[in-house]
Amino acid sequence: MTTLKDVAEMAHVSVSTVSYVLNGKKTVRPETLLKINAAIKELGYYPNQIAIGLKTKRTYTIGVILPDISNSFYADIIKGIEDTVHLSGYSVILCNTENDENREMKYLNTLLGKDIDGLVFIGTGKTKDISGKFGSRPVVLVDRKFGNEFSSVSVNNILGGYLATKRLLRDSSDIIFLSGPASVNTISERKIGYRNALVEAGVAFNEDNVIECDFTYDGGYNAIIGILAEHRRIRAVFASNDEIALGAMRAMIENGVKIPDEVKIVGYDDIRLAAMYTPALTTIRQPKYKMGKRAGELILDMIMNKGGEPKQVVLEPVLVERETT
Repeated sequence: MTTLKDVAEMAHVSVSTVSYVLNGKKTVRPETLLKINAAIKELGYYPNQIAIGLKTKRTYTIGVILPDISNSFYADIIKGIEDTVHLSGYSVILCNTENDENREMKYLNTLLGKDIDGLVFIGTGKTKDISGKFGSRPVVLVDRKFGNEFSSVSVNNILGGYLATKRLLRDSSDIIFLSGPASVNTISERKIGYRNALVEAGVAFNEDNVIECDFTYDGGYNAIIGILAEHRRIRAVFASNDEIALGAMRAMIENGVKIPDEVKIVGYDDIRLAAMYTPALTTIRQPKYKMGKRAGELILDMIMNKGGEPKQVVLEPVLVERETT
């Protein structure tokens, strides 16, 4: 079994120098770092993370909980987090809850039991009093907020909802809002933006035009099928995420509704599939990778500085117009 001493001998440095490099305690000259990394690679040395953790009081792991890994919106955020924390020697433990609050609590307890150094949390919005379950570890919320108690990275969702609705108002004042779960704060904020744009245009807000559905392709599909079953004419749709929008489009196309000739539709997120679909989806772009990158930076800062005052990072959305409008 390869030891720290073997690495030191091959690199012609002291054992303590190798230890400094592995633990990130001190910087060494670039040529020394190259020699140590080359020796580690050639010998196939793997540091004992448990031993390192006992010495440094860190596990060099960050837990990430998210609701749906199949949605590329979250995949881009994860990439931003992982690319950022990797540079500081941290690994990510990823937990996908499938929008299930019971699984969410199970994973949260599992991660805290593994003594992670920090947690990045993108919740389902269904678990009550979740903020009281985090314990004392550094936590950064992404695309979610619980007041200003925790650091968070989000997008100006009120502005995003406003931009989407304002674009649709150019063609119709009868706009259906396919809302995700009302318990998720990002959805309530997009609804405020939707309402603000209507009021500004002198259009009465109608709660009947707000249709709550699952945050999925099937959720959007089923919502539109339900509306069409009521023989209700659809003129414009604002969907609270792109997966809902794409499901809604499929339901309309299958029922002979022409997009954009008869119905205009705007989604939210700008996932990769939005531009590949036919017709290509007009949507509100969130800077997904940047959201992950900033979350990674925040959690590392909190770990290194042992907490600190919570910071709220709010990024700006952009309307991306394509074929559905």
